[in-house]
Amino acid sequence: MPFPLSIMMKLYLVRHGQSTGNVGNLHQNKLTPLSDHGRHQAGILAKRFHTIPVDVILASPYARAFETAEIIGKEVGQSVEKNELLRELKRPTIIEGKMITDPISIAVNEMIKTNAHDTNWHYADEENISELLARARTFLESLDSRSEKRILAVSHGRLIQALVEHVILGDALTPHLFEEMKERIYMTNTGITVLEKNATGWHLVTWNDNAHLGNI
Repeated sequence: MPFPLSIMMKLYLVRHGQSTGNVGNLHQNKLTPLSDHGRHQAGILAKRFHTIPVDVILASPYARAFETAEIIGKEVGQSVEKNELLRELKRPTIIEGKMITDPISIAVNEMIKTNAHDTNWHYADEENISELLARARTFLESLDSRSEKRILAVSHGRLIQALVEHVILGDALTPHLFEEMKERIYMTNTGITVLEKNATGWHLVTWNDNAHLGNI
């Protein structure tokens, strides 16, 4: 099915299926896998892409996102291309594996939020919000060099949030505003967010479509 002439590219952003870290309310790392329920969610999601044509599947190399993408790829007969720009925000190693409600996690996260305005500040070995936002911009810019016009990108909540807010707010998006908005928006595991690019730039079309999940 051809695009309307005004649409130059369509980007389907999918958050990975439920992970074991989501179930345990944990700060995750790159090895955190899907839960059994997350694999079930991904299987249901994959069937939607029988009626949503895509030219390429890109995925974060993190286990939970890449497995979600592979489940979709198997269903629609496409391979998956790893893309480092789609990885999740790196948290300090000291809190990886800890519950989000752990006192150490709370203290570290509060320090990070307090210093979010400082583009050079790090608690330890984490990626700060300024770096995340720059990575999101770089990913969108990288799409200009691709020949595919319908792109499925399987990623993570924070990176998808950064992409969408960059499209909506542009240069007005600051690390502080990004942190504040985190408390006011929600993204479901396997939710589909759609961005379209036309002659005037990128636009948000759909946010967190999870109709495929029904009430599971």
